[in-house]
Amino acid sequence: MNWKAKGLIQNALSTLPGGCKCNYFLQRTLGQLRSDTAVDGAFEQDVTVLFERMAKLDLDPRHSRILEIGTGWLPTFPLCLALAGFRNIYTVDLYPHLRESATRRTLLALEKYLDHPAFQYFATPDQVHETFQRLSRSAAIVTEAGITYQAPCNAGATRWPSGSMDLITSNNVFEHVPVQGLVDLFKEAKRLLRPKGNILHCVNCGDHYAYADSSISQVNYLRFSEQEWRRWNNSIQYQNRLRPIDFIEMADDSGFHIESAEYRPNPTYIAELERIEISPEFRGYSIDQLASTSLTLIASS
Repeated sequence: MNWKAKGLIQNALSTLPGGCKCNYFLQRTLGQLRSDTAVDGAFEQDVTVLFERMAKLDLDPRHSRILEIGTGWLPTFPLCLALAGFRNIYTVDLYPHLRESATRRTLLALEKYLDHPAFQYFATPDQVHETFQRLSRSAAIVTEAGITYQAPCNAGATRWPSGSMDLITSNNVFEHVPVQGLVDLFKEAKRLLRPKGNILHCVNCGDHYAYADSSISQVNYLRFSEQEWRRWNNSIQYQNRLRPIDFIEMADDSGFHIESAEYRPNPTYIAELERIEISPEFRGYSIDQLASTSLTLIASS
């Protein structure tokens, strides 16, 4: 689908009452939610990375409290945490997207991965299978899994007690949050974490329209001025176009100690950026920052 057409459609939907529900219907019938491929992609590309990083942190599945920012339509990560033996799982979203039918479909789609090594960072295969059977028999999977779901909820202004979380994490969320919202998120995370608690954020710093239109790349949106970009940006799929260094500096400014910040410039994007005219807003960044479209950030409180 042409990215400009998608942008205009989403822009129109964002102004209509029930526009988000209409967008869900389109995603469910024509988009990525129409099959289990969304769960497969989330597990293989995201959960495995998150679990690998989490295994290096001081987490006890029986007692550690984990907060996920941005539940989305499919609760893949919270369910994987439950299958791995975590019992205190919190997940929040600005919009109440979660449905019981989608939760069950997600759980069933994860069955093929029960013996995956990622789970074995925290649980034995027998434990994972036992938890899966228990959850699949439940009529209220979220509750049975030990998941507390709150939506609508602003993760930048929660009511949970200070020092009540051990890990705060997100995946493919921060690229959709305006700058002030990110400042609030980092500040609130600092308040919520116990001493030496951690944040773990995976950020997709690329143009998301490229997933729908193969004629453009993930650096395409760097060509547009902020004024031009407003025509294509929208509240349904808002993209802040920030680079990895921006998120790292926000965490540092909020008082976090940066433990690791993984990003890698893509040689193909470097070559493309040397050919196209970049908007003046981005000329202060290094070519490596502009050509890096993913960031895995770990920091401690």
